Amino acid sequence: MPVYLDHNATTPVDPRVRDAMQPWLTDRYGNPSSRDHALGWDAEEAVAEARAVVAGLVQGQAGELIFTSGATEGLNTALRSFVGYRDWDRKRIITCATEHDAVLAPCRRLAELTGVEVQVLPVDGLGHVDLDRLEAVLGASDKATLVAIMAANNETGTLHPVRKIAEVVHAAGAVFLCDITQAVGKVAVNLHEEGIDLAAFSAHKVYGPKGVGALFVRGGVSQTRLEPLILGGGQEQGFRGETLNVPGIVGFGEACRIAQNGWQGEAERVGRLRDRLEQTLLAELPDTWVNGDRENCIPNTTNIGFAGIDARTLIRDMHDIAVSTRSACSSGSSGPSHVLKALGLSDDEAQACIRFSLGRFSTLDDVDYAVANIMASVHRLRAGGVSGR
Repeated sequence: MPVYLDHNATTPVDPRVRDAMQPWLTDRYGNPSSRDHALGWDAEEAVAEARAVVAGLVQGQAGELIFTSGATEGLNTALRSFVGYRDWDRKRIITCATEHDAVLAPCRRLAELTGVEVQVLPVDGLGHVDLDRLEAVLGASDKATLVAIMAANNETGTLHPVRKIAEVVHAAGAVFLCDITQAVGKVAVNLHEEGIDLAAFSAHKVYGPKGVGALFVRGGVSQTRLEPLILGGGQEQGFRGETLNVPGIVGFGEACRIAQNGWQGEAERVGRLRDRLEQTLLAELPDTWVNGDRENCIPNTTNIGFAGIDARTLIRDMHDIAVSTRSACSSGSSGPSHVLKALGLSDDEAQACIRFSLGRFSTLDDVDYAVANIMASVHRLRAGGVSGR
């Protein structure tokens, strides 16, 4: 088995989560919308319990949580709802250049289809938006505005100052949508205290199953601005028609319960391992650098550049170290990472970078083994003059 250092792409299902899900895949197979028998009541109760636990991890209320197939669906629902809201004929979306494609792609599409104004703000060399510029842009128009800026970047780990962003957004009378996918379970998330109106995240980034996630809708927002993306049987308070994925939701709840009880200790341990990997590579390999904000970042992630090396060639040369060059959702692209380009890197520099993201089951032996193999491969490729391009 390879040493797995790609947890920002997905995490392995925790065995405790798997065990919690198992009965709902076999004996307890009821549909929570079936209100006429015990199997349906049982499933309905399980969903309600999971909803409360998932909401609790992010300091929200159970009634503010809509289960989805993942963060991408949640973000699309929020963005499309905003544009489709019938009482707003003049709208715009403000986002930033380092957002995940789950925000940038629907923004582009909505601009094409509806004519909604989309403004993509640049970031500085650490990946931060200029709050003064955001304030100026918000004040430059009387259009109804949605601001979509993530909590933690998936490629560099950089944390945005979410609470300060929310203050600027709300002072202008705008709505704040935040992709919290990479922050949940790694740093403290309190949606109400941080002033987030809409937020999306996924189970499979917190050691739960793939195919389930949640959209948080702060009380009051749903009555005025949210419309369903999927119409059907009226599930999820009428916001998402579809038979609920009970095993996935139960697994999501258990994953959040585990995270709630242990994320701080886990973050400290993983952070030490991340620091060891990062510091050793920077000390032992010349012409290496770290992308993003090293002081304000999630504890499991580092994005390191190796001058003169093509990252994909390096990954192939290492064989059994599972890492990535960018977000898994855009890994099929042959061009450089849009996130790293937004930070000011050249094409060659961006294509020389690897994201390392550690997790719950990463060990010191894993890190030391990975470091030894990375250094050997870099020395070998540099000595051979191989760039892969």
